[in-house]
Amino acid sequence: GIASRVDGVPFGVVLNKSAKRFYDEGEDFWPKRYAIWGRLVASQPDQIAYAIVDSEGVERFMPSVFAPIADDTIEGLASKLSIDPVAAKNTVDAFNAACPDGPIDQMSLDGKTTKGLTPEKSNWSAPISKPPFFGYPLRPGITFTYMGVAVNDRAQVLMKDGKPAANLFAAGEIMAGNVLGQGYLGGIGMTIGGVFGRIAGAEAARVLNR
Repeated sequence: GIASRVDGVPFGVVLNKSAKRFYDEGEDFWPKRYAIWGRLVASQPDQIAYAIVDSEGVERFMPSVFAPIADDTIEGLASKLSIDPVAAKNTVDAFNAACPDGPIDQMSLDGKTTKGLTPEKSNWSAPISKPPFFGYPLRPGITFTYMGVAVNDRAQVLMKDGKPAANLFAAGEIMAGNVLGQGYLGGIGMTIGGVFGRIAGAEAARVLNR
């Protein structure tokens, strides 16, 4: 699965419907976390979570086409998100208290780690304290599956016996599982399509020109 607006996750906290954090928001750079957050959100109640950032955090990633939900208080934002205001405030307060001093460096894994939380946040831990506050609903979705056809390095489809088909080629999502492991890096789907599209096209032309 893929989670929407995962680019905002590292710069705040993610709460489920119970107003609880459930994973390390700063584990790694966001383009490498699409599939992981998709699976995580899919396992939460009603398959929804919310990335919560403040007026500083929201400036650290691209603005969305659709405006986030906003309020001048965490409690007010939580009410608009239909989660418990008191629980949300307690979670954010505990997070803020666990953040180290000093600015974060979003261009590196800066080691700005919280202390005393479960789960901890590994990097980019800055207090969510400057209003207004913003909430981005996160939902899982499908970009592509890891299933599909097996191919060789000439983009030939491999048949049941493991031998390549003479005139059947594949590129893009249908064979992406040959390249991907357990995760997804932002943009890699287009890369796979572009690279294997060229290979498949060249190989198909070779067959036709025999």
